[in-house]
Amino acid sequence: MTEAIIYAYAVARDADGSLEEALSGLSGVADAPVHLVRVGHSDDVVVAVSPVPERDFHEAALRTHLEDLDWLESVARAHHRVIENLAARTAVLPLRLATVYLDDERVRLMLRARHEAFA
Repeated sequence: MTEAIIYAYAVARDADGSLEEALSGLSGVADAPVHLVRVGHSDDVVVAVSPVPERDFHEAALRTHLEDLDWLESVARAHHRVIENLAARTAVLPLRLATVYLDDERVRLMLRARHEAFA
């Protein structure tokens, strides 16, 4: 089995708690399902993420992949598709292309540390 890491698309506001359902069925990079990470159950600031194969997104692999225009186009289009879907529903702060974390908990730690700025 391939190890996965977490690809982060954007920080968004989920004021009414309906964003997860609205994104249901949306696939992101590597055709992975998009889900939301939040600090607490009632928190309305979320990060849209999906799992991606670690072998394609660790630092050395990224250096190589970023020179492969077909790969880069595929990732950029998926990244944009997720952000576009979010922006149609709520306020969005897009993250840089290929922003990755080891797991959802690391995303949660980042969100907790920068929560005031994002809110």
